[in-house]
Parts: sequence; structure tokens; C-alpha cells
Amino acid sequence: MSDSTYRPKIYRRLGGDELVIAQGGKILSEGYVAGAGLSAFWDDCPIIQMSFDPTLGFFVGDNFVHFNPVTANDYVLSGTNGTFASVAAVMQGQAILTAPGTDNDEAYVTPNANAAGLIKADAVSNWWFEARVKINQIATAQGVFVGLAEEAGAVGGDFMTDNTMAIKVLDWLGFQILAATDIAAIWQTVMCLNGGARVAIDATAGAAAGVATAGFIKLGMKSVLGAVSFYMDGVLNDTATTSAATNFPLDQVLLPCFATKCGSAAANSLTVDWWYAAQLR
Repeated sequence: MSDSTYRPKIYRRLGGDELVIAQGGKILSEGYVAGAGLSAFWDDCPIIQMSFDPTLGFFVGDNFVHFNPVTANDYVLSGTNGTFASVAAVMQGQAILTAPGTDNDEAYVTPNANAAGLIKADAVSNWWFEARVKINQIATAQGVFVGLAEEAGAVGGDFMTDNTMAIKVLDWLGFQILAATDIAAIWQTVMCLNGGARVAIDATAGAAAGVATAGFIKLGMKSVLGAVSFYMDGVLNDTATTSAATNFPLDQVLLPCFATKCGSAAANSLTVDWWYAAQLR
């Protein structure tokens, strides 16, 4: 091409991983695997196409730039003494979920008024989910969950059981820190079927890169025809699951869910920089 004007189509720049559309507008930029944005496992998700044609599916999420802690953009906060608020003086928006520090304080939040689901964990349609989050401490007893949970599942003060930090038996799929005592926090990949039982898909998912840190991490999942893979900071975890596995929440419609619970008299917080989800019809 002799000039610098991109015509209305998508190009992949020679020798790079950058996609551009029309007048050089970026879809995915170089370095997105390790950067603060979406990880590389989204590269087969037709994000732009779905934005113009919802019959293909949906791509939704929140980066909390316009987050209002009063109306909370249809988020529902539940638990005991918890708060959900915007983070002041940060670039591009963040929200923080806080359990203030009494033993068994807890805070759980879900979008869509906690009433309408989003991702259907079926065996036939592809879906994607990722969130960039940060916990405030890694050594004191706590419970944390980042992932997808059933509609109206995180309501009330018992999404996690007092003292054990165990999530109650509902439909859910995602990442959990389960620390009933003062131990080093490790992310686990987990799933559960309402009426069934919790399954640790990988009880030491975070161990490959060390235990959980108090810095930001991207936690993601991708399902291709019912085969679900897990990613931490864009790196594929060795252990996957399928929609045919025992206690997989098959065909359940799930919501993004963020949760934190105090295992002692120490404050816990979960900062969410952004989350996004997509699914093909």
C-alpha cells in the first residue's frame, strides 16, 4: 500500500500482532499478552463484529471509568459490612470491594442487578471471560472468588461459609483463594454444580508463578465447544476441564462475580480494574 490511509477493512501488520481497522484504529496492540489489557486468548473472539452484529453474540464488560458507587451500574452488593466503591486518583477507573476487618466480614458483588445471567456454560457455544484484579494481602486467612456464578447466587451473608471460607454449593466456575488459616495465598481453579459438589480443577494453579501476590493479575477463562481452559496473566494453565466433567455447571447461565471474606480481624479488599465477557450465539 503506497499511502498511510487504511481503507475500511482489517489488516494484520507485517511481522507484528497488531490489528488495525479503518484509519489505523487499534483492535489489539503489541504486548497485549503481558500488558494491562485483554490477553492473547481473546484473539479468536470477534469483538468488533459482535459490536455491530449482535446476532453473532455479545461482548460486554466494565472498566469502571463511569462507575457510580451509588447506583453501581446495576451491580448488587451483598454480604456483611462490605462496601463497593470507586477508587480515587487512579487513571482509567477502578472499583474496590472491601470487607472492612471484623472476622467473617464479607462482600460479594455481581452485575445485571444479580437477576439476569450472562454466560451460558454449555457444550456448543464458545465463550470468554477475563478480569484484572488485585488483592490487598496474601498471608492472613481469607476467602476470594473471581469468576462466574449463578444468577442470584451471591445474595445474603453466606456465599462463603464462616471460618472455613468455603463457597456454598451453587453453580460457579472460576478462581478461588481458600485460606481458612493464616497461610500463603494460592489461586485455585474451581468449579461447582448446584446440588453437586465443589471441584478443585487445579488446587495450586498459582504455584507455577509463586503464590498469589498483592499486585494486579489477570484471571481468565475460555471455552471452546465445552472445553474450558484457564489463564493467569495470559499464561495457559496446564489443567483444563470440560462441560462433561462431573460437577461442571452444565447449561447454567452465570454472572460475573467478585467476592472477598475476612478469615480474621484483618481487612480484605479486592480491586477490579476491569472485566469483560463474550459468548457466541
